[in-house]
Amino acid sequence: MQEKWWHNSVVYQVYPRSFKDSNNDGIGDLNGIIEKLDYLKELGINVIWLSPVYESPMDDNGYDISDYEDIAKEFGTMEEMDQLIDEANARGIKIIMDLVINHSSDEHSWFMESKSSRTNSKRDWYIWRDQNEDGTPPNNLRSIFGGSCWEYDKGTEQYFFHSFSKKQPDLNWENQDLREELYRMIRWWLDKGIGGFRVDAITFIKKPEKFKPVIADGQDGLRVVKPNYPGVGKFLAELKAESFAKYNIFTVAEAPGVELDQLSEYSGDDGYFDMLIRFDHVDMDMDESGQWYAKKDWTLLDFKHALTKNQEAIKENGWTALYLENHDQPRSLNRFIPKEDINNRSAKMLATTFFFLKGMPYIYQGQEIGMTNIEYETIDSYNDISSIDQYNVALEAGLSKEEALEVVHRRSRDNSRTPMQWSEEINGGFSNKEPWLQVNENYKQINVEKALEDKNSLFYFYQMLIQIRKDSTYSELLKYGVYEEHLNDHLDVYAYSRSLNDQKLLVITNFSNKEVHLNLEKRSKKIVLGNYDDTPLLNEIVTVRPYECMVYELD
Repeated sequence: MQEKWWHNSVVYQVYPRSFKDSNNDGIGDLNGIIEKLDYLKELGINVIWLSPVYESPMDDNGYDISDYEDIAKEFGTMEEMDQLIDEANARGIKIIMDLVINHSSDEHSWFMESKSSRTNSKRDWYIWRDQNEDGTPPNNLRSIFGGSCWEYDKGTEQYFFHSFSKKQPDLNWENQDLREELYRMIRWWLDKGIGGFRVDAITFIKKPEKFKPVIADGQDGLRVVKPNYPGVGKFLAELKAESFAKYNIFTVAEAPGVELDQLSEYSGDDGYFDMLIRFDHVDMDMDESGQWYAKKDWTLLDFKHALTKNQEAIKENGWTALYLENHDQPRSLNRFIPKEDINNRSAKMLATTFFFLKGMPYIYQGQEIGMTNIEYETIDSYNDISSIDQYNVALEAGLSKEEALEVVHRRSRDNSRTPMQWSEEINGGFSNKEPWLQVNENYKQINVEKALEDKNSLFYFYQMLIQIRKDSTYSELLKYGVYEEHLNDHLDVYAYSRSLNDQKLLVITNFSNKEVHLNLEKRSKKIVLGNYDDTPLLNEIVTVRPYECMVYELD
């Protein structure tokens, strides 16, 4: 691969609404992020992925944008956004923005014009179709957030298409004027000096020429809309050429529907994006229906297989986003570790597992202090539009309210959206006012203040992992070294090596609460790290204790 400035970067995702409230209105804001930049610098990250802060009615917490070139009032002003970019740059931290261009808000001026009449010049900037002769929607596609993909507009007597919420009408990428306006907007942001974009739901932008009736795959008589429709590559190539390729930045795309054998087309030096966010390792507990309530059991073998397949797919010329949690996923400790075994040691083991893989590590806010899922007592306490939809779908499928709520406890996106826990103070030090979403009640035990006081905390372990990746004798190896899995069939242990030239690292992590005895036929030259005080040297046979992680440099 061609070496890039971001190849040894570590990304920290900030969900602005929940990060830090500087003006005590219960909502996080840009000044709150500026206030905590020194904390992030101390952690060691050098890129912040900023979830949407654009002007928005907040139907989907900012992923419904009503003005791409303005800031939502609850987050601050464009002047404060410019200040955040400058202050971050001064600390050696680049900001990457969330780019949401599959859809806009229905309150965007473009859509307001589009729906004003069938002859408006922006009518074709969105997707409009006539109703069927019997008055039904054009077809029976189901949106990601539930219900039909089609919403009727009485004013113009046509339906508009939305892959997500009805408040998020899809943009019509077939319209050249629209595409050129999007590219101009992207270049406007890049000229401000940001480091790139996380591109949201981008594989949904291509639609079929004709919306034919489809076979239902759910109880509601609808079929969920599918991403990555043939022909999307033409739009993605143009998007890159007209915007991204003109700047020294990186892009990471949320690209559902892209198969492993398509990675070279979508990512890497010659791909549409620099890297993709893959879902294989976080969707292991979902069956083919894609419904939350249809829980599927998984084992460590499934997890290892998903990661190994991805590592092998990027072996020659590729990069990937290494992550365990984000704003769309529950907390990783609850997903990968039994509740009774969640502690400082198992959290360090989990961190080690993904930090030594090839790619760019992404840390989600609060992950570095071990924040966990929330369990609200009623569905009324949840804010996430998708969680509420899935709760109702579960009830329709015959689950009881208790069973449906348990599903939400496990899968809700609100698990990761609860306010950041800064201290033991009221509301976890996030705000003096009641927050927009209730703080997890464990904030007095799990918070930044406690983590910084404890030299053995998860925070300092992440700090060490970041330092090893960015600035150590292993930096080149971790950027470009070959990945190889070992003990492929072991039910409790994940072991893999990274090698480059005459250097080789071995990573061993035990995902069980029992001792495991291994014969690896390898000898260690040096202990790089461990989560016990007395990590032994590797001498062919080694005992791995409960939730132990070991990283060795091999002879």
